[in-house]
Amino acid sequence: MKKFWDFLKKYKIIVAVIFLICISSWSTIALANANAVNVKSDSVNVRVGPGLSYANMGQVKKGDKLSIISEKNKWYEVRLAGDKIGWVASWLLDNTDVSSTTNKVGIIKVQNTTVFKNADATSAVLGTISQSDKVTIMYQEKDWTQILYKGTAGWVKTEFIQGTQETSGESTSSKSSNSSDIKKVTVTQPSTKLRIDPNSNGRIVKTVNVGKSFDYLGKNGKWYKVRDSDGSVGYVASWVVTVTGTKDAVKSAATNISEATIVIDPGHGGTDVGAESKKKTYEKNFTLAYAQEIKKQLQKTGARVILTRDGDATKSLGNRARLSSKIEADAYISLHFDSSTSADAGSGITTYYYENSKDGKLATSLNDQLKALKIKNRGTQQKDLYVLHYNSQPSVLLELGYINSKSDYKHINSEAYKEQVARAVTAGLKNYFQ
Repeated sequence: MKKFWDFLKKYKIIVAVIFLICISSWSTIALANANAVNVKSDSVNVRVGPGLSYANMGQVKKGDKLSIISEKNKWYEVRLAGDKIGWVASWLLDNTDVSSTTNKVGIIKVQNTTVFKNADATSAVLGTISQSDKVTIMYQEKDWTQILYKGTAGWVKTEFIQGTQETSGESTSSKSSNSSDIKKVTVTQPSTKLRIDPNSNGRIVKTVNVGKSFDYLGKNGKWYKVRDSDGSVGYVASWVVTVTGTKDAVKSAATNISEATIVIDPGHGGTDVGAESKKKTYEKNFTLAYAQEIKKQLQKTGARVILTRDGDATKSLGNRARLSSKIEADAYISLHFDSSTSADAGSGITTYYYENSKDGKLATSLNDQLKALKIKNRGTQQKDLYVLHYNSQPSVLLELGYINSKSDYKHINSEAYKEQVARAVTAGLKNYFQ
């Protein structure tokens, strides 16, 4: 033992150096593996921005390991092979509780610091960064640090960056979207409304036809802020336009249900019992049970499904509609069961929508599948209902039969009909998101 301690004293400098090298190597590996997530679906689309309204730039496959840079609206900004940067739906990955806020922020110490494509001073130059600018640090190895630079990955000399205790969150993620590339917004639907506010209730500035182009100014949720050639400024819905930039066109239409965020609204609840059947059962209980079954079926597709209520709670109509806008849902479905003034006086399923340009396609897709159910179908109808009128997202309200009709109720009160409705709604949404 004495010889061992004599050895340590004699070679303590060498031992210290070895120790520091080990610590340094561990730190680099730890940084490289921070916020790493694995793809659990067979394939996941990678988009240029955090949502279905952004173009698809490729796919990652099951088992691929991705490094998270930031997070926005349940979408992860990730580093891909070849140092590309893209966005994936967090619910399609393992470890979705990983926080993106552990990415450190660095400050550039030298004026006009060069950003290289690779960790090599002879590689292509991506640009320069000014002194005192903040950058998101993604990875470090020896003398080089990888940073987020204009929506892609770049490398700068580590000696030119000063580390901070600040972490990157949603505030830095917005810089990486491709909004700066968008130049024009072109209308694809007849009678498209330019509105003063970014919602379907906003005052109409003007109505325009297919082919009309606006200058792109910005984005607010699912609405684009635009300017016309006459100087008028307003908002147009993203689902009725195509946006183009310096590169490829970015389509607004959703293409994959697994990436969709869907809100299911069980009508009534709490003190609001809704309609009552002849057997003294309440609409609020049926809407919740049906919503839970629909959620179960939809989750099998990989979709992100949010209920406006999970139990027997009272929820205002405003809160139900606003939730859809808050999380930028791709579809909103409110569930109800009709009732007539006299028992057995009414029968049938009705799919209601408010605005054809916003809701019409969703209503048709769902109603086409509901036609196969055993209760007769009354088709789609336009109606000014609160949760549809004040909803900025594509939305419908389904009346799934008359609760005080003997013929309808025998189906409504059955497990078989509930499962059939859930399958029909899921099939309708699959078609809608193609």
